[in-house]
Amino acid sequence: MVSPSPVLTPAIIVFAAASQAAAAAIPTGDSVTPVTELPSSHLYRSGLVVGLSLGVGLGGASGYPNNSSDIGNVADYSASGFMFGATQSIFLMGALSDYISFGFMFNHGLFRNPSFYSNTDGVGFRIEGYPLVGLGPRWQGLGVLAQFGLGTGDLVSKPPNLPEAEGTQSFGAAGIFYEWRVGVMRSGGHIGIGPSLEYDAVWSQPFEAHGLVASLRLAFYSGQ
Repeated sequence: MVSPSPVLTPAIIVFAAASQAAAAAIPTGDSVTPVTELPSSHLYRSGLVVGLSLGVGLGGASGYPNNSSDIGNVADYSASGFMFGATQSIFLMGALSDYISFGFMFNHGLFRNPSFYSNTDGVGFRIEGYPLVGLGPRWQGLGVLAQFGLGTGDLVSKPPNLPEAEGTQSFGAAGIFYEWRVGVMRSGGHIGIGPSLEYDAVWSQPFEAHGLVASLRLAFYSGQ
């Protein structure tokens, strides 16, 4: 009988030890977790998100005519003071996980008081985050939102012969909302509905507008 070479003996020992370790690392029997019981990133929301938000609140606008010779001229400056009005937001997003949805939005606002009225529009991106999903079903519907993109607006005086203001540059919004899951569909989709509170702003060199709005948010999810 031929004895193993002294050079090969250490290699054989190492290979045998590695094989035994690998065999010990393989779970057997009941220790394997079924695929259906693994954590899911889409337990509460998934698929396409189509939504609408309708709100009312207080706002204000100020600025100059959109003319370089008028900007900074005190005689051409207008400020509305507080105005009451309404906003509408339409959004189309994808629910990337239970924690975040991202997509596109369009926002319109109209505010007025006895002396002025102001229109604002914004188009761009919307992101919704649900930071407390991990705490359970009661908290999974609490979310925060942000919108940003291109904004435009104007301030029009009702009395004649007063300067007006307008500008186009940026739009931004931030808010908080809560969503209850209702209306489960046969296809597996559902409807989310609830209140929201947000701050909207349009700003440019000659013009700016701001508003604090309480809204009703309605969203359809094509997935679960």
